Amino acid sequence: MSRNYGSLGRRSGGAGWQWMIIGAVLGFACAAVLGIVGVIAGVVEISGVSLAGASSPTPIVITATALPATMTPFPTEVLVTPTSAGVQVEAPTATPTLDPTFQTLAPTETPTTFPTAVSQLSAPAASSSGEIDPILIDAVAPSELIDIPGIQDFQMGTTPPEVSAAVDECLAQNGRCTVAMGEDSAPQHAVTLSPFRMDRTEVSYAQYLAFMNYMEQTSPRAYANGCYGQPCMETNLDSETSAVTYDSVNYTVVPVINLLPITEVTWYGARAYCEAIGRRLPTEAEWEYAARGSSGFIYPWGNDWDPTRAMTSRTADGSTAQKVDVNSFPTGASPFGVLNLAGNVSEWVFDWYDARFYGRIEATQPDPEGPASGTTKVHRGGSWDTVPFFARSVHRQDFAPNDGTPFIGFRCAADAETASANAAQGSGLLPGAIPSPDPALLGVQSNDNSANAAPTLPPVRVPSATPLANLPEQPATPTVTLAAGS
Repeated sequence: MSRNYGSLGRRSGGAGWQWMIIGAVLGFACAAVLGIVGVIAGVVEISGVSLAGASSPTPIVITATALPATMTPFPTEVLVTPTSAGVQVEAPTATPTLDPTFQTLAPTETPTTFPTAVSQLSAPAASSSGEIDPILIDAVAPSELIDIPGIQDFQMGTTPPEVSAAVDECLAQNGRCTVAMGEDSAPQHAVTLSPFRMDRTEVSYAQYLAFMNYMEQTSPRAYANGCYGQPCMETNLDSETSAVTYDSVNYTVVPVINLLPITEVTWYGARAYCEAIGRRLPTEAEWEYAARGSSGFIYPWGNDWDPTRAMTSRTADGSTAQKVDVNSFPTGASPFGVLNLAGNVSEWVFDWYDARFYGRIEATQPDPEGPASGTTKVHRGGSWDTVPFFARSVHRQDFAPNDGTPFIGFRCAADAETASANAAQGSGLLPGAIPSPDPALLGVQSNDNSANAAPTLPPVRVPSATPLANLPEQPATPTVTLAAGS
């Protein structure tokens, strides 16, 4: 019996290719099943991401060069400070990071720092070995020198009863004085002085600025460090109260104050001026004797205060106190004819200050020059800004020598045996002698009125002293007025 399957029966002899197709389909199906199982098991990744639970392969980073073991720090600012030997470079330091939560403290007032103790500088004595530049003398026109005779046993200083009486008078004038303020002027002691000379008047703006303009020709910005390496004075560039304008070429003031006493000048500036014209600063003993005379007056004119003879904060008519012409108050002259040794401006003297110096043996030696060292210098005579207590000829005050104030000026002295009416022979010129400038540069006004004309020095010739008989007792000289102190 046979069965007939139709076409299959007819292809039974050539059907090999059909089985090949069937095998391929079955192989693909098996591979698909195995792939699905692999994905489920986490063995196979899809798009390079492993499924949860599978370990991640470690990435490999390829760089051109390896990184350094230690990173190079950012550069910090280098501080450069000038020194006398050149420029010194300080090693850079890390800049600290400030916590922004911290508050910035308000600045506090900077306390006045006085210099450390300095050894005594010998009192400059006149010498015949040096010549004073006549051009400088002609420009400055120094004050007239008054002869002061020598004396033995001059009673210098004051006594406790005098100080007590002065305090009572001060309190009656609504001042604030205490006995302690006068204790450094005691004990009274005998002093022997050789003859000397003293400027009749305080040094004026016109005189001092002629000196500064002379120095400026060879020492630019001389005011800042031109007097023995220290400041000579303060100008409008560093003091709101200074009347002196400095324009990098000249020192000037408004002409109306030319004959007022110079202030805001340092002790070094005062000394430099005096020595440049062949004179020197008076010692404290010389100053007091020139003010009191052999009678030992409390004030230059006597023992009783008289507001019509001096300018202090207690004026005769109650007007505002102010500096006045250096020729003012002729009736307040000392027994030797020296003007304004009480009031107007206090005056630098040569000596270092020591509150206890009067009690030491050195104070009684002939021609004493004060302590061998110190931190402050003595100034004498009181000023327009003080009560009469400070204008007593016996009173002592002190101040830092490299500072200037609106109430301290000065006058010069000279040795009697070498001084002349115009200038003493002496070492004269400042350290590093100043060469003689072109005479045409001193006190000559330019005829070029164009806007670009170079500034010239102001007239520096000081008018000759007005005869005493023709001077008013208190001229009304306009000036810059500061509030009077007590």
